[in-house]
Amino acid sequence: MLHSDIIKIAVKNGWQVTITNSDNGLFFDFHRRTLGGLPFSFTAELTDGLVGTLVDEIISFVDALDPERFAVEWIEAIGEPSPARYLQAVVDMDDIRTHAWLLAFDISTALDADGYRSEER
Repeated sequence: MLHSDIIKIAVKNGWQVTITNSDNGLFFDFHRRTLGGLPFSFTAELTDGLVGTLVDEIISFVDALDPERFAVEWIEAIGEPSPARYLQAVVDMDDIRTHAWLLAFDISTALDADGYRSEER
């Protein structure tokens, strides 16, 4: 699977992507706006040219993202502890989590369609 394929899948899912190359691997920075209009991004690494490692990183991000905990941290950071802001932050982060999961699923599906077995990822 080509990097351009990953970018196309990400764009289809509403993400913008920048790729950074380092000695350790390729880093994909995924960016989008929350439902509330705030910018959001996360980074996932593609290691050893294996797209499955990118999928694993995205799934790890999804698993670690607890919308309620994130909302509390965000509200504390901005210093506006209103119930409306908290609820919007929870909805925003739940939506981000869903879109990141769909991104991982679509990349994985495309990878499988390319004829790769899961051990080859």
